[in-house]
Amino acid sequence: MVSKKKNILIIKHGALGDFILSFGPFKAIRNYHLNDHLVLLTTSRFKEFAQESNYFDEIIIDDRSSLWNVKKILKLAIFLRKKNFCRVYDLQTSQRSSFYYNFFRLKNYVEWSGTAFGCSHPDRNSDRNKIHTIERHKIQLAEIGIKNIKLSDLSWVKSTNNFEINKPYVLFSPGASSHRPKKMWSEKNYVELAKKFIRKKITPIILGNSQDLEIANFILMNTNGCINLVNKTTIQDLCFLAREAELSIGNDTGPMHVFSMSGCHSLVLFSDDSNPRRCAPRSINKKKLVKIIQKKDLRNLTVDEVLDCLRNDFRYEL
Repeated sequence: MVSKKKNILIIKHGALGDFILSFGPFKAIRNYHLNDHLVLLTTSRFKEFAQESNYFDEIIIDDRSSLWNVKKILKLAIFLRKKNFCRVYDLQTSQRSSFYYNFFRLKNYVEWSGTAFGCSHPDRNSDRNKIHTIERHKIQLAEIGIKNIKLSDLSWVKSTNNFEINKPYVLFSPGASSHRPKKMWSEKNYVELAKKFIRKKITPIILGNSQDLEIANFILMNTNGCINLVNKTTIQDLCFLAREAELSIGNDTGPMHVFSMSGCHSLVLFSDDSNPRRCAPRSINKKKLVKIIQKKDLRNLTVDEVLDCLRNDFRYEL
């Protein structure tokens, strides 16, 4: 007699860096539920990328309506309850995703891995907010029996050369949240650094989203030889560009996780607004370095300090 497939749900909304770090757990959960129907609840931004991984049988889009929007939240609750999930992996472990546990309380029993009050497999690690996301995932999933979790491997991403860019080149990720200025290295410093690469016949490529257009335009206006791909790339494009790049340099942003996990040397700039012990990019390739420079305020980080790191750690003389 053939056993019926079980419906299994994973919740992971983002952001980009956190989503990339979740592909190790995604793969481990997929392997644990090889014969089950695995569903991902995420945002529209990550649907195409998640589909390409082939880890999921179904992807449900959550527009993350206000929890006070009773009509929309009730609609989502009814939709998810009809799926008859027998187990839920909450990898987001946010206030929102923990609230979703209430969708299943009044129906059939569901195993729930996460931080929701009263769930069957709570993450009891008292230090979960002090350790790296990767270690946090490992501890959480071990509670429910999944132990073979490796680093996110993006080798499955297909090479898509959508840009005619000659090598060698270096990737710049100069953006950050506008409301957190301490996390942003000065655009003037990126200009000075870009000029040094250009003198070495290495093309700086500026990457980011629509919020980063202003800083990208400033760098372009004050240099001669940069390429602007801000708001022009998919996550798959970032993976491809990283595989072929000399190295990547940028603020503590999502693209830096994509670059490092794609096997690119990476220099990541942190302020004290973020703790690299909890969220720094990791490298999938032991031959590819990920180095961190941390200052209380990135506006006080000098170009010379970055050049020293490139020289001493990456053996890169500019």
